[in-house]
Amino acid sequence: MSSHSAFSFDATGDPIIDVMTDGFAWDLSDSTTLTWALADGLNGDAWTDRFGAIDTFAAALASVEQFIDVEFQYLGDFDSPIAAGLAGADLVYTLDNAVVDDGTLAYAYYPGPGVFPNFEQYETEGGDVFMNFSAPIINTSSFRPGSDGFLTVIHELGHALGLRHPFESSAQRPSLDQLDQTLVRDVDWFSIMSYTDDFGDQLERWDPATPMLLDVLALQYLYGANPATNAGNSLLRLDSEAFYYTLWDVDGVDWVDASDQSEGWTIFLPDVQVTELVDTLSGFALPSDQFDLTIVDSEPQELIWLIGDIENAIGTRLEDRINGNRFDNHLRGGGGDDALEGFAGDDTLEGNAGRDIAWVDGDQASFTLLIGPDGTFLQDRRPDGLGTDRLIGIEEVAFRGGDSPETFDLDRFGGPATLSSQALETLVELYVAYFNRAPDAVGLNFWGTVFAQGVRLEQIAAEFSNQPETRALYREELDNADFATAVYTNLFGRIPDQTGFDFWVDMLDSTRVGRDTFILAVLEGAKADPSADASQAFIDQQLADRAFLDIKTDLGALYAVHYGLSDVTDANNALAGFNGSQSSLDAAVGIIDEYHAAALDPDDGAFLMPLVGVLDNPFDVGA
Repeated sequence: MSSHSAFSFDATGDPIIDVMTDGFAWDLSDSTTLTWALADGLNGDAWTDRFGAIDTFAAALASVEQFIDVEFQYLGDFDSPIAAGLAGADLVYTLDNAVVDDGTLAYAYYPGPGVFPNFEQYETEGGDVFMNFSAPIINTSSFRPGSDGFLTVIHELGHALGLRHPFESSAQRPSLDQLDQTLVRDVDWFSIMSYTDDFGDQLERWDPATPMLLDVLALQYLYGANPATNAGNSLLRLDSEAFYYTLWDVDGVDWVDASDQSEGWTIFLPDVQVTELVDTLSGFALPSDQFDLTIVDSEPQELIWLIGDIENAIGTRLEDRINGNRFDNHLRGGGGDDALEGFAGDDTLEGNAGRDIAWVDGDQASFTLLIGPDGTFLQDRRPDGLGTDRLIGIEEVAFRGGDSPETFDLDRFGGPATLSSQALETLVELYVAYFNRAPDAVGLNFWGTVFAQGVRLEQIAAEFSNQPETRALYREELDNADFATAVYTNLFGRIPDQTGFDFWVDMLDSTRVGRDTFILAVLEGAKADPSADASQAFIDQQLADRAFLDIKTDLGALYAVHYGLSDVTDANNALAGFNGSQSSLDAAVGIIDEYHAAALDPDDGAFLMPLVGVLDNPFDVGA
């Protein structure tokens, strides 16, 4: 007799499990090994290629065994399924060619014995699979993975393990069509138990080669998950096949690798728990030109279900869309213009060549972009947010928070981390001098990127002089004397001394220095070493001017560099009350701290872009 008996169970109330099961399963409480055998048919039908039949059924069993905690053990070759059952075979691969051209390709019985008191043909028929080689589809099939013939074998094997047709329903068990069709479809690439085939005329390709997503979940509910498949750290290559298949990974730190593919792919790492009764996570991968925005709206010719715990992905050399999950992901694009999205966890998004974009789910105002010599990091400040992602070779960030995405161009704003502290301070000084305010972080990072790319400081100063803020502060109708006085007042908080005043006015009058670079020249003069014959009064005044400018620069850096604030109105207010006294300095620091505290609010705050690791913060009491 069969080595195992079966048991029955009621509907679970879970729609996915109830769609896929009919209440029958093998009882594996004593052993997780199911035996199988090959047998000739009941009506004198004999296998013409016995070794080929054994290989086909062994391949079908192996395609199932990788997902569930069951070992299939070959028992032998028999002259009838009755003899095989009596010898202890649980599953028998046999023949029934009695009825010709009735449309039946094959059939199988649910697990047994022990469940059905009235068997149809013989007592141990439970779990047995009958093939009808009178049917042309079966008779002409190669039985290669992806063919209709092989799908028929694994379909019937699904029945033999307790799976049912998902298009059928009962009082307690729904059909797939009765579920949410935005999530699942009654089609063979969702389940080998479906009769629906998007490419029914293709008999040798574009069919499942393993159980599909819904089948795996139902089988793991019945028998548990295979604890050995891809255990440990695994590299799972995505092979371009003319069929559908499923990859299962039980644990470890794992990569899926599409780098060998000759077209761009879309990859969603496992992050969806389809049924509450099985904690296995699911995702998928397929060529991008076969993905129609959602998986249920697609008609793929190639599809790979990704299930289990898979953390990392490598794309192709072409344009890919790679999506992470709740784990800490490393998503690596290739040579094309890739779109990467890490979702939850502290992820590394690596674009490599091409123009690559990182997508994030949320308003831009909820995020902080940290730029520094150690890398670029995007931090979600929401308590239940997306973590902190490292961006490598990413040119653009897109925030999916409103009606349309907000995009941020890292090519234009992400490059000042290579500047020296002196170069960065000079840029902050230009803001203070030309605009009489703290820099805004976005603007400072733009000009810092330009500076880092090799544009000379004189060219940047000339651009600053032509900005609306500068023209409003230093009106065109000012004569050279009034212009020089206004510059001195903004830079050093005082009117110029007569000697300095005469010198700089003469420089303007003689056109040896133009107004576009005058402010930069005054800055450089304040930092220059005094001449050997300079008076002590001149030296003392120069040191006082440097100290005043240093403090305004430090305040500007606190606002834009260390806190990453970008509101221009607040940038004006931050320095407006500083007059050189300690009390005005304390007040300015307090105002900037308040702006920063308000901006940190994850819901009502602001997009922050601090530059870290380039300048020291003199106001950091913990430093």
